[in-house]
Amino acid sequence: MTRVIIIRHGETEWNLQARYQGQHNSPLTARGVAQAEAVGQRLAGVRLDAIISSDLQRAVDTADRIAAPHADVTRFTDARLRERDFGKLTAMTKAEALEKYPEEEKSYLSHDPDYRIPGGESLRDVYDRTAAALDEWAARYDNRTLCVVTHGGALGQFLRYVLGIPLNHKRAYKFVNCAYTEFSWEAGHWLLHTWGDTHHLAALGAEDDIR
Repeated sequence: MTRVIIIRHGETEWNLQARYQGQHNSPLTARGVAQAEAVGQRLAGVRLDAIISSDLQRAVDTADRIAAPHADVTRFTDARLRERDFGKLTAMTKAEALEKYPEEEKSYLSHDPDYRIPGGESLRDVYDRTAAALDEWAARYDNRTLCVVTHGGALGQFLRYVLGIPLNHKRAYKFVNCAYTEFSWEAGHWLLHTWGDTHHLAALGAEDDIR
């Protein structure tokens, strides 16, 4: 069995502004740093054989806080764990996107898994690369424990992969910054153990991106 703990990055400035971050960088807020430190303390007593993060800065900065109590842990970055590339919608709020690129925003909101945002990616693109990355890391670290730091979009597509949720199914779950999610890889298949636990964030709070 491979134990895979997955953490979404801490809160960022663009999370607060409800902007499409995609593969651009927005810094962690003060609360985002505190969230990362809180989940790091939660994991301080867990033996981690490796920490793998998206190579985007908000994920790397969160992984740094998780790694702090684990002096000798092996670190990797993997670009396949990045957030969806929102192309021309990047850095916009939904209202701004509807005003400037109404057809593209409406197509994005339609949940068509094969709609590729101009200059960006489709849901299927994210699904395929995220599933491939986590399959490979789980096989590489068989019978060990991994911590993966990634993004809401990547985590959501991985959940669909594990549970067989259709890609065009409207989201019915929360993406909370620095929530604790755990899967395992056992006998050739994935199991979900915990989704989005936030008890370590009780003093800080955390919000889903849907407002």
